[in-house]
Amino acid sequence: MRRMFWLSVGVIAGASGTVWAERKVRTQLDALQPDHLVVLAQKRATTVGRQILAAALEGREAMQDRESELREQYRSPLVSEYPIEVVDISARRVTETRSAR
Repeated sequence: MRRMFWLSVGVIAGASGTVWAERKVRTQLDALQPDHLVVLAQKRATTVGRQILAAALEGREAMQDRESELREQYRSPLVSEYPIEVVDISARRVTETRSAR
C-alpha cells in the first residue's frame, strides 16, 4: 500500500512538472516569434525617440534661458545682424530666417 501511494505521488509530480515545463517553453517560444519581436522593437524605438525629443526640447529651453541671461548681461540687441535659421523642434519644422536689416 505504501509503495502504491508513493508511486502515484511520483507519477502525479512528474506529470504536473512536465505540463508546467511545457507551458513555460511555449510561453518563451511565443515571446520569440517575429511579430512579438517587432512589437517590442517598436515600443523601445518609440520610447527612445520620445526621450531624445524631450532632451532636445529641454536643451533648447536651457539655451534660450542662457541666451536671454547673456543678452541682459551684455545688453546686446535682440536681433543679430546675421540671418539665423530657427528650427522649431516641437512643431518639427524649419521656420523662416530672421535678420537685423
